[in-house]
Amino acid sequence: MTLHYEQPADDWTRALPLGNGHLGAMVWGGARTERFDLNEGTLWSGDGHPRVPPPPPGALAQVRDLLAQERWHNAQTLMETHFTGRPPEAFQPLGTLTVERQDVGDAPGEGYRRSLSLMDALHTVTQAGGRRECFVSHPDRVLVLRWEADGDTAWHVSLGTPHPGAACGQDASTGHLSLHGRGPQTLHPQPTYAPGRGVGFHVSLRVLEGEVTPDGGGLLVRGRSLTLLLAASTSFRAWNLPPDDAGAERRCEAWLDAAQALGYGALRERHAADVAALMNRVTLTFGPDRHASTPTDRRLAAARAGASDPGLHALHVQYGRYLLLASSRPGGQPANLQGLWNPHVQPPWCSDYTLNINTPMNYWPAEVAALPECAIPLHALTAELAAAGSPVARDWYGTGGFTAHHNTDLWRMATPTDGSASWACWPLGGAWLALHAWEAYLFRPERDALERAWTVLSGSARFLLDWLVAGPDGTLGTSPSTSPENTFLDAQGRACAVGVSSSLDLDLIREVCAATRRAADRLAVDDPALLVRLDDVLERLPRSGPGRLGARREWAHDPPPAEPGHRHLSHLYALFPGALVPEDDHITRAACRAALEDRLTHGSGHTGWSAAWIAALHARLGDGAGLHMALTRVLTRSTHDSLLGDHPPFQIDTNFGAAAALLEGLLHSHLPNSHPGGPDAAWLRLLPALPPAWPDGSVRGLRARGGLSVDLTWAAGGLTRVTLRRVAGDPTQPIELHYHDAPGHDRHVRVTVSGARPLTLGPTLTPLSAHVGGLTLEIP
Repeated sequence: MTLHYEQPADDWTRALPLGNGHLGAMVWGGARTERFDLNEGTLWSGDGHPRVPPPPPGALAQVRDLLAQERWHNAQTLMETHFTGRPPEAFQPLGTLTVERQDVGDAPGEGYRRSLSLMDALHTVTQAGGRRECFVSHPDRVLVLRWEADGDTAWHVSLGTPHPGAACGQDASTGHLSLHGRGPQTLHPQPTYAPGRGVGFHVSLRVLEGEVTPDGGGLLVRGRSLTLLLAASTSFRAWNLPPDDAGAERRCEAWLDAAQALGYGALRERHAADVAALMNRVTLTFGPDRHASTPTDRRLAAARAGASDPGLHALHVQYGRYLLLASSRPGGQPANLQGLWNPHVQPPWCSDYTLNINTPMNYWPAEVAALPECAIPLHALTAELAAAGSPVARDWYGTGGFTAHHNTDLWRMATPTDGSASWACWPLGGAWLALHAWEAYLFRPERDALERAWTVLSGSARFLLDWLVAGPDGTLGTSPSTSPENTFLDAQGRACAVGVSSSLDLDLIREVCAATRRAADRLAVDDPALLVRLDDVLERLPRSGPGRLGARREWAHDPPPAEPGHRHLSHLYALFPGALVPEDDHITRAACRAALEDRLTHGSGHTGWSAAWIAALHARLGDGAGLHMALTRVLTRSTHDSLLGDHPPFQIDTNFGAAAALLEGLLHSHLPNSHPGGPDAAWLRLLPALPPAWPDGSVRGLRARGGLSVDLTWAAGGLTRVTLRRVAGDPTQPIELHYHDAPGHDRHVRVTVSGARPLTLGPTLTPLSAHVGGLTLEIP
């Protein structure tokens, strides 16, 4: 699986990304000049959040009173006066490493090719006169460049940064180059730099061979080859501690010492093994890839012109997996709106963590695509937000537990952002993130994962239980309530964002409370008062039914939309990524389908992540043709030539959402109900939304809820083989496999499989091997 091109990048979005979850680099691959635009995961603006004063006493009661009178616009005005805060801080560029070869021109030489191999995360440029390769190592925390020439030559090496006041140092005798400086103290209302404020950074570079002399602010290296190492660190310590400059330079030098002692060959080998161990867990093919030798940008151009290229879709999925392991590793920060790559001091949307869809979407593929380690930074962020958001819940809303809103950042901002209530006044960000911890447990049902999930689930549930209000009929709901970033029309035709009981609110609350209740049962939690409250809420929460035109309603009072083609599909959370719409609930599924069709009719999906969400909804509906159409739209309308997602501008959630959507079309394992006890079996639907355009193919290594690994092979649109491996959980738990053995003919098989041997079922879904131990097989 390789991306490759016949010309250098001429724009940042055409460069190719490398990363180790800490250090990111966009590599341009110039014929004469190699340029690395660098990021470090903890280099953000700010150095902690000043306290935002809470609303005045009684303000929330006033808002609720206005909403009870259906004075929506007045309620929104009051919310924006008292319940908004300050914007988040922003992810920052670190700087640029430039390596310029002195004896070649700017035009690509004969046989020019630049490529990114996904299975070993190696960027390579070849052309007449030389070859170079580079990578960013996770095991050794360094960027490595090796450039070989056919004869003696010279390279100029330099470092730069967009942050003013930075200082460069050089020592030609040791081949050492350094850069240190500070990020902005704040970006609001404009970038502001102050001595001793903001996050400090340090970059260290070493040249390992050749004759090195100083040259201006850089180094001149003469020889037949060049090998250099680069390390970077910052003064960031923790979200709730001020930065400390002591140690950044020392860490860089320690990493360089260790890497230099290993040497290039060992560094490359250790890096490739690390990446392959993760990437090789999943393989995917839709038959022979007839276009693998075609440059990636030309493949994409052909797809835009209407050509069929199943292999490009498979490449896109693996690229999404690659981007996740490159941008999100244990010990680092989670992938933000731009993953780990951003060249702007003032990036779009602060390159922050947007919790009302984008950050969750970044991690949709983590479990199913067999990269659970890559979600650890997200779970860490959630735990830190639980601490940061507890005083916010208490002071702003008078509740227990914790809350988080639309945005957060390196400093774990839990208060609302500034601006419109349509995005700022949404206190359920923590609830959505807590459900990712529960999902991690469902995919690996073991006690340690459950205990971690319980911590954030219970904290979120305690907030939600207090946040709910009772209506005149005794049902529970939320007031105030927003449906992220969307608006409706009031009786005077004004666009309003604040209403009561949005479907997203009720869906998140139902899932959090049900998950908390189930976790409490499995952990034997001794808290009768909490359990009684959870049971009461699950009984009294209304379910969102069909509203206007038979579509699932977005707000309880079902008003007309101000923007019928809105990009968010929050009212369809219950269908995906939620698991609140069983396959036999035909009324709700029809209402969801009608809501999706209504959005599409009015132009939704015009942003990359929205198009990816639409694809996932088609997959959950079992609509293979719709899935293919939506994924094709992502590739042809919302993807740069580098295959990075395009909002526009670049935003990485498109890549992750599209990967998750395609895999959802091959395997469903969401639980078919949400009652506290849960089902008695793992539940799998095989090839539930296989696009007709991909009649032949195979996938190996997908993960399913219940602790399973799943391999599938299909031909002529029909399943021919499935292999199950138990990787976690109870080996005696039955597994229900649902599948089609003929068009429109639904069947299911009930089996168990231990971890001792995989279970493989053949064309008739009967055992291919009689020696599988402990097998039970029932065909109803």
